[in-house]
Amino acid sequence: MQKNTLIITLLYSLIIACSCSKAKDKPQTPPVGPPAGGSVGLVNMAHLTHLTVPVTFPSGNLAAGIYIYSNAPDYTPAYATGEGFTCLDDVSRAALVYLRNPNFSTDTAIQAKAFGLLRFITNMQSANGYFYNFLQTGNVINTSGATSVNQAKWWSWRALQALAEASPRIRTINATLSAQVELAISNLVSRVKTDLINLPQTTATQDGIVIPQWLPEGADAGATLLLGLIPYCQTSGDVTIRQYIKKLADGIVMMQQGDATHFPYDCFLSSGTLWHAYGSDQAHALFQTATLLNDTMYANRALAEVDNFYPWMLQNGFNYSFELVNVNNVLSSRNVQRYEQIAYGIRPFVSAAVDAYALTNNDKYAGIAAQLAAWFTGKNPAGIAMYDTATGRCFDAIATGNTVNRNAGAESCIEALLTMQLVEKYPAVKTALNKYK
Repeated sequence: MQKNTLIITLLYSLIIACSCSKAKDKPQTPPVGPPAGGSVGLVNMAHLTHLTVPVTFPSGNLAAGIYIYSNAPDYTPAYATGEGFTCLDDVSRAALVYLRNPNFSTDTAIQAKAFGLLRFITNMQSANGYFYNFLQTGNVINTSGATSVNQAKWWSWRALQALAEASPRIRTINATLSAQVELAISNLVSRVKTDLINLPQTTATQDGIVIPQWLPEGADAGATLLLGLIPYCQTSGDVTIRQYIKKLADGIVMMQQGDATHFPYDCFLSSGTLWHAYGSDQAHALFQTATLLNDTMYANRALAEVDNFYPWMLQNGFNYSFELVNVNNVLSSRNVQRYEQIAYGIRPFVSAAVDAYALTNNDKYAGIAAQLAAWFTGKNPAGIAMYDTATGRCFDAIATGNTVNRNAGAESCIEALLTMQLVEKYPAVKTALNKYK
């Protein structure tokens, strides 16, 4: 009984952490609605623009936030009581959307939107180097909430990824902001070096599964940290961080379970013995690690998940989470949950499949990426297009096989846009997607 309570508590805390855009609380003052049109191929930024809100920090610094929630049927932005109306997690991912826009280097309007979000990120950093997550009504930083505290948490790693990707891109465009970004990165990396890199490489056994203990909150959080440290290391050449990247990646490799013919088919567990779809960037991070370290072992481990686990997921209509248990060297699942299915639970797999295609130039992986991305266009248990290219909205969740949460919050929108940017970037993936619509 105590064990089941622990499992439920862990699942609940993870669900809260992923900021899945489901609240129905009272709205803030609504911003201007989405502009007409705004669609360029599959990537329509109109709803993201609709969710963007000016922010003035107590210091007087001007920035831009992203409303977390947007509820059907009118999609007026709303906020979550007790947390805040905008958060670092969403803002950081939204910044990536603009930074990865193919016109970023020349389009000053796109640059301005990215700059506003980057200023939000730098202003959410605390004196200890870590970041707060939520901003509350009145532009007050939430410094005490469990999902907002300035500790070694996933929102700090999100911030690092956005800042590290921005650093080389804005250096010659906005010198003032570039200096702020560099300082924020330096402060956080210094804290990582103090708190994390020397953690001993010990393990613990849980339900017959060996779990590395040096990953920050699990393999999923470790992957997010890698996705920030890798672009930082590519720019800085920091030898200490390069060694820590290998240490993190080795821990994630240990979380891979099963094989090509045995469940769970080379998937990477998320935290402890739990696997969940949302934020499952382990394979994606290992592909990036392989490139940085020039070590094919990491790419081969990531390819194994794409080759074996992703087809199983597609054949079974996706899953939300399960626990793994090892009894007499036989792996099996328990507490299997198929729903909810969310954009944040699809984009990581599309990212890894696209990585596999970019690495191998094998159309097989373009096909896998397209089948996964087709979840957004209607190839899902509900048979409903979750992402609308006409508005740029993405529904928040498939709640059951035929029930859809038609709210369209920030996370859903951003994860859909990041996915569609990948599809647009690779013509083979886009061509394959047309087969699965």
